[in-house]
Amino acid sequence: MLRDQINESVKVAMKAHDKLRLGTLRLMNAAIKNADIEAERSGKSLAEDELLSLLQKMIKQRQESVEIYEKGGRKELADQERGEIEVIKASCRSRCRRRRPRPRSRP
Repeated sequence: MLRDQINESVKVAMKAHDKLRLGTLRLMNAAIKNADIEAERSGKSLAEDELLSLLQKMIKQRQESVEIYEKGGRKELADQERGEIEVIKASCRSRCRRRRPRPRSRP
């Protein structure tokens, strides 16, 4: 499950003292919890596909921020956003790899 993967990644990042990764993973957890709360209000629970689309939304937000920071001459902030994008993409990629059906071998 994606949530478990993120929580395990938080533990690894804490042990490695990786501040960028840790901060981004915590943001991801917070976004997922907020989405859970919204879903519970409407009597639903979030499916894995909805979690992946939430992460895609986070990536898009950060890409827009990168453009704004670069236009404003804030390279350091743009670089930080790019780092966060990579962390989020890594979580999406590992989850998508697990969900892909394997090709069938022909007899």
